Amino acid sequence: MNKKSVFLIVLLVLSIFSMFILLYLLGPGSSKGKDVSFIVTEGESLHEIASNLKKEGLIKSKKFFLGYVVLKNSKEVYAAKYDLNTNMKLSEIVSTLKSGGKNADEITITFKEGLNMRQIAKVIEEETDNSYDDVLETSSDEEYVDSLINKYWFITKDVKNKQIYYDLEGYLFPDTYSFYSKSVSVKEIFDEMISHTGKKLDKYQDQIKKSGYSVHQIMTMASIVELEGIDKNSRKDIAGVFYNRLNNKMSLGSDVTSYYGVKKDMTSDIKQSELDSINGYNTRVSSMAGNLPVGPICNPSLVSIEAALKPSKHDYLYFVADKNGKVYLTKSYATHNKVIADLKNKGLWFEW
Repeated sequence: MNKKSVFLIVLLVLSIFSMFILLYLLGPGSSKGKDVSFIVTEGESLHEIASNLKKEGLIKSKKFFLGYVVLKNSKEVYAAKYDLNTNMKLSEIVSTLKSGGKNADEITITFKEGLNMRQIAKVIEEETDNSYDDVLETSSDEEYVDSLINKYWFITKDVKNKQIYYDLEGYLFPDTYSFYSKSVSVKEIFDEMISHTGKKLDKYQDQIKKSGYSVHQIMTMASIVELEGIDKNSRKDIAGVFYNRLNNKMSLGSDVTSYYGVKKDMTSDIKQSELDSINGYNTRVSSMAGNLPVGPICNPSLVSIEAALKPSKHDYLYFVADKNGKVYLTKSYATHNKVIADLKNKGLWFEW
């Protein structure tokens, strides 16, 4: 074998070996598939990032990583939180780091359906740097509320009724939201939630106009239905009862409005004098006959808003739910009382 042939063979072997090394370095840091929450802090150098990637088992070589990002012109890495995995290839890791990731201080807050403003204030106080009082004050900040009235079609001057406890009650859509950090302001949180409400309500705008009720009244009805029913069908049935009572100039007789009127949660004890108290919300009193409360009593879900817009068509005037959530509709007060007595006898009556 001549020298030229030997040289070609050695060159081929070296090429194959180099290819294996290259594939090895470009491959996953580990085959174990471990999730890694990788944080890049402000001012951190590429060398520091490479060291941390190697320490987490995400890359095979610091030097190769540095050479790769220079070659690919991917040297810019943002300070953020990145969700990585040890079985990601080098190209995937670099691409993810270049994408911007998540803010390391980002927070996620979930507001459940049916929370009232006081309950929302507690959640915000727990999850952010804002206080309970900050939330309640912002909810009725006149200048802020006026700016929202000018911006959104569904927030009207009805929310500024002096009897309303919290102007923005009912307009903060329940959902899960992400914010840049715990230092987020109450207004920024409200802006996001109200904007989301708008996106949900926009497609119902014509339907609301044709309903014979204002958007504020629809949101008020939806908030009551939210707390009285447990599912789509029961809420539509309950909405039908309430509309029938309004049309018959009857009071709604809703306990949830009585509790809200005295600023108590449904899990609290309530005195008879409180149930009979006169305010803009209590629909158990005769003076509220034929009227809705002055405003929403919670922030309703889309299901309840749809129930307020498309109630069941029937002629029932009373309803009661057992402790399992089943709703019983009746046409007379006497029959209504018989159903309650029967539920109590069967141990199905709900008691706090």
